[in-house]
Amino acid sequence: MLRQQSKILLILFNSCAFEFQWVSLTQILQLRHDSQIFISSMIILFFISLITFVNSLSLKSVLMAIDCGGQESFNSKEGFLYQDDQYFSGDSRVSDYTYNDVVYDGIAYTFTPKVYFTERHGSSFDYSLPINKNGQYTIILQFVELYFQNEGERQFDIYIGTKRVIQNLSIIDKKHQKGSAKEVFIYIEIKQDTVFHNDEECTKGFINGKLKIGFRKGAADLPKVDGIVIVKGHNAGEEEKKHLIDNWEQMLEENRKKEAELQRAELEAQNMIVPDSVDPEEGEGLISFLLSPIGIGIIIFGMFVFGLLIFTGENEDQKNKKKNKSK
Repeated sequence: MLRQQSKILLILFNSCAFEFQWVSLTQILQLRHDSQIFISSMIILFFISLITFVNSLSLKSVLMAIDCGGQESFNSKEGFLYQDDQYFSGDSRVSDYTYNDVVYDGIAYTFTPKVYFTERHGSSFDYSLPINKNGQYTIILQFVELYFQNEGERQFDIYIGTKRVIQNLSIIDKKHQKGSAKEVFIYIEIKQDTVFHNDEECTKGFINGKLKIGFRKGAADLPKVDGIVIVKGHNAGEEEKKHLIDNWEQMLEENRKKEAELQRAELEAQNMIVPDSVDPEEGEGLISFLLSPIGIGIIIFGMFVFGLLIFTGENEDQKNKKKNKSK
């Protein structure tokens, strides 16, 4: 009994790895001959799925994410989708640092290093991002310096429309060295199709439903950007980012332990069923749908109904057997 309960806990832990391994549900059903264990496991799985669903709602605040210079979309560690590079214009080009020594050693201050493997840089370029509604937004600009060593060797300006919102930004500073991810938070509000930053109008910052973000040459070298994330509202995680930087080594070690626990749970899980291979593009679309609130809601409902049907069917079989014996 204790061994079976331990096995269920292991299976449930493996199911919560956000990888939607359907084999875990199959393993639970193999234990359905014990009704108490089966019911308790289904209830636990239901509530764990419900918690996952509630947590996923926070992803709705991410309106858009662009992997600047990237050629394919991918899911971040936080669960939202980075689109391939698009919506850009002006004098710029792409650099790919995938095989750079600094990248190989690891990008600090991020658990989604892939967005920093590529960049867009140039003397003057813009991104015009479609935003359909008025409201408060946070622009998160993501940078990493992989070329220069010292603060001030690269300095550039950030514009929203014709308004300069940041002057002579240096990616390297007291807390960010070469190879460490830096995020710059810009808080704006769109009212009546006009963009405001610090209560000042950004002329030509919002045209035909598109937010215009500009990168211009400053005091030294050329501007660059690795990623752009648009978040609805002004609670975009700036304080959490500061905490991550101040406690990076500790949080990195905690993340390594979590990944090791997940790998160990996967190895210990028994009777694993490997799903059929799918086309990468189809698989990516399926995963994106499953990670959406609608997809997770369907999964929760389906698992609950499926478990209920299995258990109800077994009860009917037992009743029929008793009737046959009484006859």
